[in-house]
Amino acid sequence: MQFRTWAIAATALGLAPVGNLAAHAQEGSRPEVAHKAARALVGNTLVYAKPGQPGAEIGVFLYLDGTGRAITRGPDGASEPRAIRWANLSDGKFCITDLGRQPWDGDCGILSVDGASATLAPPSGPEWSGRVLEGDAWRLDPATLSGERLTGRAAIDALVGNTLVFIPEGGGREYRAHYFMPGGTARRAHNDQPYFDHWVLQADEKWSIRGRDDQLCLSGGQWKGSFCAAVAIAGDLVTLRDDRIGPLHARFLKGDARHLSPAAGAETRKMADALIGNTMLLKAADRQAETDSVVYFLRDGSGLAKWGDGAPTSIKWLVQTDGKLCVAEQWRDFRDQDCASLSIDGDAVTLAAPDRPAIPGQLLKGNALKP
Repeated sequence: MQFRTWAIAATALGLAPVGNLAAHAQEGSRPEVAHKAARALVGNTLVYAKPGQPGAEIGVFLYLDGTGRAITRGPDGASEPRAIRWANLSDGKFCITDLGRQPWDGDCGILSVDGASATLAPPSGPEWSGRVLEGDAWRLDPATLSGERLTGRAAIDALVGNTLVFIPEGGGREYRAHYFMPGGTARRAHNDQPYFDHWVLQADEKWSIRGRDDQLCLSGGQWKGSFCAAVAIAGDLVTLRDDRIGPLHARFLKGDARHLSPAAGAETRKMADALIGNTMLLKAADRQAETDSVVYFLRDGSGLAKWGDGAPTSIKWLVQTDGKLCVAEQWRDFRDQDCASLSIDGDAVTLAAPDRPAIPGQLLKGNALKP
């Protein structure tokens, strides 16, 4: 075993692999999904008929993350609901296919939506005609069956104390979050790294309810003026509808799900302050001193790390809003695999990651790596 990237424990103590290049490559090749036609379908039901299937219609309820539920109704009855995937590709084609099967030309076409009418024109052959029904019209989503759809002031009231996270239509990494606090303040954060969940707080915004039409308005912070939109919540899907740009979709999460509150920020700063200028000694699973890891933390986010008898290596570090400590070699970008949950109790520290044994350690005053 040799020291590589995750100076804290990832390779040195066997907590996690250095990275999954295949997964990264797959994520980087995800289709682009920013087209207005697809955005109009999210949270709604697309009903269409395929040529060659007389008398049969397919109803598809589309989730924000690129999945959905479908059913076929024909003269002989209806099929069982099945899971599907959908995507709007970078070449403009919209595809719907059963889960676990790669799309082919017959599953894809140029999508156009005009009000309640929809058409899908495949590369060859006749186009599919369809219609767009509001919400879960064919009752395909278990979440919408058990929950009440909220609109207007009731929907805005439901946001208070909770979090909205935005992802691209069709799936991908969360890129923006809003935490709505009582009293009219919303905390906003961006996550702009391709392989690394790192929420960076932006300037606080103000939220309010516009009385004449019960729309949610945001101002201040990143907004040059005011942004107002009608709000609807169905299951965990929040739709913000603006007359100029159409619908915007976000996922509803309970509470301060991305740790954006002032209290969470204070806890993160306290944890980081405890590390600055000090050294973390992590004990290897076999308790052999020659396989221990040692990390020294500087205030500017840099530091040194050493595994066993190896030479010290320059690293960078940070503490995320959710209390995870991330350490990587100075020369490369952070990745999710570089992070683990950190707890500090006096001079005792513990690092933990899902499905891995916790790694105990100790905080030592000053730079223990000094010659």
